[in-house]
Amino acid sequence: MKKRILCIGMMVCDTLISPVPADILSLDSVRIDKPTICCGGDALNAAIGLAKLGAQASIIGRIAEDANGRFILNECGRYGIDTSRVAFDRECATAASYALVDEKGERHFLSEKSVFAKLAGSDVSDEAIEGADVVYIGSAMALKKMDEDGIRDVFSRARRFGKTTVMDAAVNREDPERDWLSYLALAFEETDIFFPSMDEAVKITGETKPENIAGCFEKFRMKMFGIKMGDRGCFVTDFCENRYIACPTGIQVVDTTGAGDSFMAGLMCGLTRGMDLFSCAEFASCVAAKNVGAMGGTAGIPDFEKAFDFYQSFHKKM
Repeated sequence: MKKRILCIGMMVCDTLISPVPADILSLDSVRIDKPTICCGGDALNAAIGLAKLGAQASIIGRIAEDANGRFILNECGRYGIDTSRVAFDRECATAASYALVDEKGERHFLSEKSVFAKLAGSDVSDEAIEGADVVYIGSAMALKKMDEDGIRDVFSRARRFGKTTVMDAAVNREDPERDWLSYLALAFEETDIFFPSMDEAVKITGETKPENIAGCFEKFRMKMFGIKMGDRGCFVTDFCENRYIACPTGIQVVDTTGAGDSFMAGLMCGLTRGMDLFSCAEFASCVAAKNVGAMGGTAGIPDFEKAFDFYQSFHKKM
């Protein structure tokens, strides 16, 4: 029986518009290519990535009964993702992001994401937690009610039910002075695996060296801590052994959107397949490498067999 992963967090409808000239605001009209509408947000990207890798994924987030919300539900249905516990908000719209892509391929975002502040621990029932083997929360530092007590609440219940708890983070630019290490301490106490990006890890700890950053989390009961380091690979520790894992080489980078989310999908897929923690990180790096080779947040993620073949060839070179 497949193990089940519950993804909790951001659900976004993204619209990509290109090409957008740098002086667009001084122009009356510009011809663009056909806009691309796709899914985005950490939890949604991770759930789609998991589904593409053959895992059984469910998702909890907040959307509205609007066109963007219907698009997200239809896409989840296409991938076989369980949306039965998604909450419908009556005050906010479904989170939407408009990516203006310039002639160089750089993206500039216009976003409306007020619904993120409404997601709370109470949106996640005991039944939803009990029905999963892994419980993942994607955006520490970016979901107000979840940061206040929601993460701790959900993860403490998950721990009580014997589930594995996994967390990622997102940089909060609206609250740059907060001491996040102290603020999220109770949530970290209930986290088995935490794998932020380098920018997020520095923001939380104030440290800049991976080993020193990891030292800040040693006091918590984590089984694994890691740092996503972009094209430099990742740093991983189980607090007994530290490892740097390089990125696969020879990959043509087309679009880095969703690279971190695809990494987390690969990591959790590895967990449910019985890989050890370091092998999970290697597999996750391979999934992320495949994903950045295509345009879109999850477009490059292959099925499990292709991802595992790529991982095995990468592993032999390590």
